[in-house]
Amino acid sequence: MKVWELDREYEGLISFVKTGREGKKRDVREAVLKIREAVLSRGDGALVDFSIAWDGWEAPRPLKLTSREIDEAASRVPAGDISVLKGMIRNVASYHKGQKMPQRVFRNKGLVVEEGPVPVESVMVYVPGGTASYPSSLVMGVVPAQIAGVRRIHAATPGRGGAINDHVAAAAKLLGIDEVYRVGGAQAIYAFAYGTDSVPKVDMIVGPGNAYVEEAKRDVYGSVGIDMLAGPTELVVLCTEAHSPKMVALDMFSQAEHDELASVGLFSSSRGHLDDVMKSIEELLHGAPRRETIKKALDDNGYMVHYTDLGRAVEAINNIAPEHMQLLGDASCLPSILYPGVIYVGPNTPVAMGDYYIGTNHVLPTAGAGRFTGGLSVDRFTKRKVVVTIDRTFIERYGDRAERLARIEGLPAHGDAIKARKESPK
Repeated sequence: MKVWELDREYEGLISFVKTGREGKKRDVREAVLKIREAVLSRGDGALVDFSIAWDGWEAPRPLKLTSREIDEAASRVPAGDISVLKGMIRNVASYHKGQKMPQRVFRNKGLVVEEGPVPVESVMVYVPGGTASYPSSLVMGVVPAQIAGVRRIHAATPGRGGAINDHVAAAAKLLGIDEVYRVGGAQAIYAFAYGTDSVPKVDMIVGPGNAYVEEAKRDVYGSVGIDMLAGPTELVVLCTEAHSPKMVALDMFSQAEHDELASVGLFSSSRGHLDDVMKSIEELLHGAPRRETIKKALDDNGYMVHYTDLGRAVEAINNIAPEHMQLLGDASCLPSILYPGVIYVGPNTPVAMGDYYIGTNHVLPTAGAGRFTGGLSVDRFTKRKVVVTIDRTFIERYGDRAERLARIEGLPAHGDAIKARKESPK
């Protein structure tokens, strides 16, 4: 990993991070469009062919799991792990319950506007399953959807060898989700966006995924809603003091192990601290179970930044807007840190705890999207319903002005519609 000197290499650092993101998009776009064409033209046949080629299916099988398959897979999960999953569901539900949009009534003279949430009707929660399996992502997608009142919730996850991960099945059973499909990747996104013989078209698709899933979600937006572009994971660690090099290295590993395309950065005010963290990385890599993935991610997308001005470091982090950020040391700069998807503060708050048990959602914006959107929440599964009623007094008070604006904008029918109300018998 290169060490950037922020004082003189600010623009180069930002370009490195952003160019890497764009490079990933260019690399996958062409492949994703071919997947789209196959799914749209051949439907279930294409999904099965992709599963045989990429997920190790030995023969075609139904895309939807039966309740018996879900039960059998879930039954293989130890009781202790079931308890762990229940605890996560409980914590996530507890946090998200407070996010429901309130009903609101606005009144003015002659005007009543009623606002309230209406849940989307059907959702597909995507659960990654490439180099690892993520029952936690199923929980993070399903719980806020259920709290929002979504009527039909489907889950899709790659079926390795034709079977889904036992813990994903157990989480689905605990959540009461029986519409589970063994299909993953960009092909799953296209299938649920447009529908096939076996896969229903939904209103919304949520959940994190690799670069191919992210690109497919970008492509289908408009045909269906999406939560956000939640692609390969990102982490920036900001150290205002020389925090434990081993601890910092392990925190960096915790995100780099997700994906070779993961982006992990470290900002430190001490050049010696950066050197110590680099030594810890080299030492810990030897025994890391996911060594190859971590090394590839750090080599290709990792970066270290030496800064002398904390304000400038915060400016760079706001510019990057990483998915996750950890702040270790002086938290006085916290009010100025605005755009990471989530900020974990202090030595006892690793991002890994946020991935599982804090209760906040771990489906978060990536690729700089944190500058304009936040993580998955209950209100993401609802639309705002607005009901407006005005009476004669409002027309008499504001009708002339509204009619004049219509004439200014060259829209005479607008003005005539307003004028007709003004002139109608009371």
